[in-house]
Amino acid sequence: MPRQRTPKAKAEVSGAASKNAARFKGRSAPKQTRPLGEPYATMTSEQKAAWAEIQFEMPWLTSSDRVLVRLACSWVARMEKDDLGVAASSALASIMSKLGATPVDVSKVNHGGDEDDEDPSNEFFGRPH
Repeated sequence: MPRQRTPKAKAEVSGAASKNAARFKGRSAPKQTRPLGEPYATMTSEQKAAWAEIQFEMPWLTSSDRVLVRLACSWVARMEKDDLGVAASSALASIMSKLGATPVDVSKVNHGGDEDDEDPSNEFFGRPH
């Protein structure tokens, strides 16, 4: 199964769009996107707290992601109350992966750190200074 395409907004946040400019050059983002917005009125306070956390941690999410975010919030709220079983944990991991929130995805996001910080290992691995 081929890898899913990285949305243009996520690529811009992660720095992938600038690193591989040619890959994202012809890729267009939906023109009528709206922000993720407020949580659903029928959600519990625990689910709304999870919504706020997800919205803060994943700024690339839009209104088209609302249903998946709602589902993720349900699982996160349940996780806070109970111990999730294997199936529920797998479901939550799958949803978070689809939203781009796995540890691998998070490590790719450029958080705007100092570009001048050099990695000391560059000296040993022959990377340019």
